[in-house]
Amino acid sequence: MLLPQAVEYFNVCKLADGYSPRTMELYTWALERLQRFLSDNMEVSHITLYDLRQFMLYMQREYMPTRPGGSTAPLSPSSLENIWKALRSFFGWAAEELEIQRPDLRLAKPPNPPAEINPFTHQEILAMVANTERDAMGRLRPTGRRDKAIVLTLLDTGMRVGELARLKKEDVQQEKVYITPWGSGKKTKSRLVYIGRSATRAIYRYLLDRDQEMLFTTKDGREMDRNNIRHMITRLGTRAGVSNAYPHRFRHTFAIQYLRNGGDVFTLQRLLGHSTLEMVRRYLQVADRDAQAAHRSASPVDRWKL
Repeated sequence: MLLPQAVEYFNVCKLADGYSPRTMELYTWALERLQRFLSDNMEVSHITLYDLRQFMLYMQREYMPTRPGGSTAPLSPSSLENIWKALRSFFGWAAEELEIQRPDLRLAKPPNPPAEINPFTHQEILAMVANTERDAMGRLRPTGRRDKAIVLTLLDTGMRVGELARLKKEDVQQEKVYITPWGSGKKTKSRLVYIGRSATRAIYRYLLDRDQEMLFTTKDGREMDRNNIRHMITRLGTRAGVSNAYPHRFRHTFAIQYLRNGGDVFTLQRLLGHSTLEMVRRYLQVADRDAQAAHRSASPVDRWKL
């Protein structure tokens, strides 16, 4: 079977098996680039380990991404890992479905060290909130109420940007937010999270006179996706003078503040929807380092030189 036909067949099979549309978008994107790198006329059974190693090297060193914001920076370690996962999944499927020999078994997984935990500071949050509703000239922005509600919801719940994008109006009820899984639910866990009065008030203020099913929509009423929200946060960070602003930093900030304020790791794990404590332990390490630094600067024995 030719590679393009196999990729299409693979996509149908995995969606039918319950894989999420988001996962299959990522996998299809990677496999389409494999097609361009090799040939549309390549038989799946003719692809070798050498071909795959050459492809991974190309994606790492030569491939130039085209992003909506214009950035052409090399692919991140997590993106390269996703490509590797796509290849592994595809050839695992092809071995069973097409009865071919797997060429990927000795394809090394790209190194992907854990991402740095980089929460926003209090001043950065204040600056971004202040820049949601009004522009630099002090004029009201048409999406100001929506943007403020998004920022406060991300910060107050720690939810993922994909979870936020899928929220419906009915999911927010009296300082509670119901998060339900989408597709396979392998990453998003069905759970209840809580939201404070200020964030709840911002949401209902945004929804005044709005008749819409989805909680957050674009200016023309379409459902927002993770890219819409990510670009909004990036632009907001630019206006507020906050560098490297992206949605997942709100999740980091929520987790660190939760632990700093005395929250326990098991409840945090449930609120974040993590299946294990691994990521929560990383947040705890950051919070512990903060406590140690605070004690170092406030130690009465040291400051009084006793």
